[in-house]
Amino acid sequence: MRDQFASYFDKPEFKQLLTRYEEMQAGDRHYYFEATELTDIAEYYAMQGDSREAEAALDYALRLHPDNLDALIFKARARLINGHPTEARHILDSITDQSDREVMFLRSELLLSAQQYSQAEALLRALIEEENYEADTYADIIDLLVDNEQNDMANLWIEEAIRRYPDNKTLTESAAYSHAHQERFDEAITLYNRLLDIDPYSTLYWEELGKIYFRREEYDKAIEAFEFVIAINGDECYYALYAVANCYFNLGNYERAEEYYHTIHERYPETVDPLFHMGMCRVNRGDDEAALDYFTQALGTIPEGSEEQAQIYSQMSLIFSRKGQHAKAVTYTDEALKICPENTELIIMKGHELLCQGRYEESTELFLDALDRDQGSIEHSLFLIGVSMLENGHCEMSHYILRLLKGNPAIESELLYPYLCYCEWALHKENFRETLTEALVQCPQKTYEIFSLTPAQNENADRVIERLSAHDNR
Repeated sequence: MRDQFASYFDKPEFKQLLTRYEEMQAGDRHYYFEATELTDIAEYYAMQGDSREAEAALDYALRLHPDNLDALIFKARARLINGHPTEARHILDSITDQSDREVMFLRSELLLSAQQYSQAEALLRALIEEENYEADTYADIIDLLVDNEQNDMANLWIEEAIRRYPDNKTLTESAAYSHAHQERFDEAITLYNRLLDIDPYSTLYWEELGKIYFRREEYDKAIEAFEFVIAINGDECYYALYAVANCYFNLGNYERAEEYYHTIHERYPETVDPLFHMGMCRVNRGDDEAALDYFTQALGTIPEGSEEQAQIYSQMSLIFSRKGQHAKAVTYTDEALKICPENTELIIMKGHELLCQGRYEESTELFLDALDRDQGSIEHSLFLIGVSMLENGHCEMSHYILRLLKGNPAIESELLYPYLCYCEWALHKENFRETLTEALVQCPQKTYEIFSLTPAQNENADRVIERLSAHDNR
């Protein structure tokens, strides 16, 4: 249904309708609108994520057509979605025809949101009986239950529906969607392949199949599915192009990923994401200069103060850090912090750069600030601080921190063990061999990389250790 709406919204007749409405809202012209036209406009704004304009269009529709059923139902659903179930119920209660299909559906949704599952089930059962067990009604009920996270109930309805209509396409779609939503991927793949046997040119089925393979990290199969979408749709395949690019990126084929991101940038020059991702491809290919060029281009296309801008600044900071230009790295980290001042990773990044410059007191203050902000969930911040200490030659402090985190489920073993292993080797710890064995099992390649590090020793480590240890003992 959403795809149908999206297709309609791209048509000239809807664009003309929207223009007339916005002219009227601006006070430039006066037009008359049918209720269906205003509900379409409301649906458009809702799909754009503009709930305020969506409700304004609905309110106007109800001023012109106070008893219009579609507008009332839309208004009630909008109230429910926006967290006002009581208001939604009042609107539903005002509708004369309580046996209307959409009214019953929405009332069922209200009951589900209130955890009144048996009442909702009874109402849905009455609906299916009223509509003589139609396949499309089954499909709509299944979609409703899945969207409301009632998976067990949905599966029972799927079993019943498939028994009645084993070859129904609409029901198979709903069942496939339900299985995918529940991460029952094998069942979903089977059903989408069955649907593709019926309609091999369906971009919807290929796209959904690609999404499943992507979630399973079977990127080669995901690429194959999304390539079918691209072949069928031609130029109208933004999502599929992005998906293929991301697959290649996750496979470590950064050159091929960059080619796809570049294609997206050429076809959709108004979007900033491709430039950022091309920069990340270059980072992973070891071409920092090209990465900086892409990031600089991206900065010129995005709104000031956006999270995307902060992300770019942080990546530029990391590049200058690798170059040994720590003062410049701090400059870009500061720019990111202006946008996201509470971001503890950015605070630790700045602390790391100051530590690299020998500014121990300042870096320690920033590390402590990050830990203070992360009270209750400090594991990740501690890990980053531990790595920073190691990279700056403070092996003893790094070992102290990393040992605290050993066995903590919040930190992945494959991240922790190699660093811990390095510390114990550098410090001649008795349990080095044991830790090395664990590290090689968890992540052999990462362990090799870390053992290639040559951190500089620092005479001022004691001062930093003392401050951080005092904080840990509070």
